[in-house]
Order: sequence, then C-alpha cells, then structure tokens
Amino acid sequence: MATPGTYDKIYTVTSVSHLIPIKLDLAKLNYTHWSTLFSTHFAAFNVHTFLAESTTYESPTEEWKKADAVVMGWIFLKISESLLERLLNTHPKTACEAWNFLKKLFQDNKRSKIMELTAELQSLSIADQTAETYFRKIDSIAAML
Repeated sequence: MATPGTYDKIYTVTSVSHLIPIKLDLAKLNYTHWSTLFSTHFAAFNVHTFLAESTTYESPTEEWKKADAVVMGWIFLKISESLLERLLNTHPKTACEAWNFLKKLFQDNKRSKIMELTAELQSLSIADQTAETYFRKIDSIAAML
C-alpha cells in the first residue's frame, strides 16, 4: 500500500484539459496519442499503477479509493460523449477497468477501421477538388492509418 500523502499531487490538478488537450474519439482513432499523453501524466503524478492489471488491492485504503476515483474522473473527462456513454454502461469500479475497456474497444476496432480507410484511400478521386484539397485528404487518411 502507498504511504499517506502519496497521491497528494493529483489533488492539485483542477483540470486535465491543459495536460491532455485531445478527447478520445472512436471516429478519430486517436487512442495511441491519447493514451500516450495520459500515461505520461499518470507517471508524473505517480498514479500509473492504477492502470496496471497486475495491481490488485484486496482491501484498498480510503486514500487509494479516493485517488482512483480522481484518475477515473480524468478518464471520463477526456473521452467523447459517445465513448463516455458506452463506458458508463459497463459500470467500471476502478480506473483500471475503465482504461482496459477503452483499450480493448480501440484494439478490436483497429482492423475494421484500417480496412475502411484503405478502401476510402483507394476510391479517392481528384474529381472537382483542388489539388490541395485532394492531397490534404490523402494526408489525413494516411495519418489515421
């Protein structure tokens, strides 16, 4: 168990929006960027262990429960409304459960999204677009791939 005051640093954060400027969104496939930002800040605030599957607490302290609720709140605040609805329907009890649900959701969706983007890229035509618009679309699709 953590010593008293271990998680005091997280209580000084009033908003994670300046730390994590993007919201996780299934349509944008931005899980990798989002999770990297979160993981970095979790480590900085010494709460990265809340996301480790191997971390189990048979009888967590009140301090641990409070800190875990703060971490879960950060996750809730930085996901799209549709993802929040899906996540809340699972009734996660810990930040780790919420984190793993989102991770699995994006991993399961990755292959189908790659196929969809590849098809979109292959069917893209310059048609009535300017060259700049056409290449911007290609760059956008390539970035998501």
